[in-house]
Amino acid sequence: MAELVPHHVIEKILLRLRPKDLIRCKSVCKSWQSIISSFLFVKAHLKHAYMIDRNNPELGHRRVSLPIPFDEEALYVLDCIYIVGSCDGLLCVSPDVLEVVVTNPSTREHRKLPPPPYRPHRIPSISIDRETICWGFGYDSSADDYKVIVGFMRRKRTGSIVTNFHVLTLKSAIWKVIGQLKYRITGSFACSGILCGGALHWFMKKKYKKTVIISLDLSTEEFKVIRLPGADLLFKFSYSHLLGVIEECLCIYTSDFPPSTKKKWVMKNNKWELYIDDHCQSKYDIVHYWPDEDTDYYVDDGTLVPFNGNHTRASFVESLVSPHPHDNNNLYEGQKWIKKEDTEIAESGSNNNIRKKKRSKYI
Repeated sequence: MAELVPHHVIEKILLRLRPKDLIRCKSVCKSWQSIISSFLFVKAHLKHAYMIDRNNPELGHRRVSLPIPFDEEALYVLDCIYIVGSCDGLLCVSPDVLEVVVTNPSTREHRKLPPPPYRPHRIPSISIDRETICWGFGYDSSADDYKVIVGFMRRKRTGSIVTNFHVLTLKSAIWKVIGQLKYRITGSFACSGILCGGALHWFMKKKYKKTVIISLDLSTEEFKVIRLPGADLLFKFSYSHLLGVIEECLCIYTSDFPPSTKKKWVMKNNKWELYIDDHCQSKYDIVHYWPDEDTDYYVDDGTLVPFNGNHTRASFVESLVSPHPHDNNNLYEGQKWIKKEDTEIAESGSNNNIRKKKRSKYI
């Protein structure tokens, strides 16, 4: 019967199914298994899943969170699984301080990565814990690869504190150094980088300097400084502020309860503005809660919460993307890593102008 239906029609039907149903469909016949397992189908299915969510007028976002509806602080103070980030259906988590696992909750695949290259015996270091590491996970479109970022704070012999950044790609599974910043993590919940526009973002500050947002472009691996909103937008930084994403724009909001009554600031066209939630009351987020079990890498089917609730940390979409790149016929071909002695740093000026200057890897 399946042979009577044209191949392209079967493919269009399969594109509309959820990953858990597609996994069962692989057992129907060899041709279906071939379609569902192909790299092009995985990409097309991911694109379709994003479009369905984006065009749904009743849906705000899909988010993944620990099963603590209104207390994100517990994510950082409890000794439990730590959500590093999410991208294209892949979820990066840290079950312990120096452990990293990338999993696809929809397909139940998971992959344990090599531990980050923390070497406390070689350099004067601050004690290693959740509050001295900044993490990040996202997709590099230029290399068609996923990257895990980790930054370790350490104290130099001069007494100043810097952050050393390392990156690992899923195709190589090798850590490499990408730079050192004369900034340190700041804010109560700044450890997990927020992915927006192909870059990761953290609250950070220099000694005796104001807090800024440090942005890392995942394709170029270059850092940028983003100034916070000014007093003209009624903004004054506090440790209760968080970074998030609203309508595909970087945003700043507060973790204070209840979140719906608090101001939000969004960056549009490289400029901060107050966010007006004039339509969000009719929308809801789908929040997938992560069970508090270190051995089972999965999330539940999700629950509805108000769109402007306190769930803007990690985006999520159901997909077939594998944490093992070769499983998607996407073999790593030995990309050559070139160590950059100099990086081009862009700092935002007082009028949101960008000036570029050549500097060393230290900023």
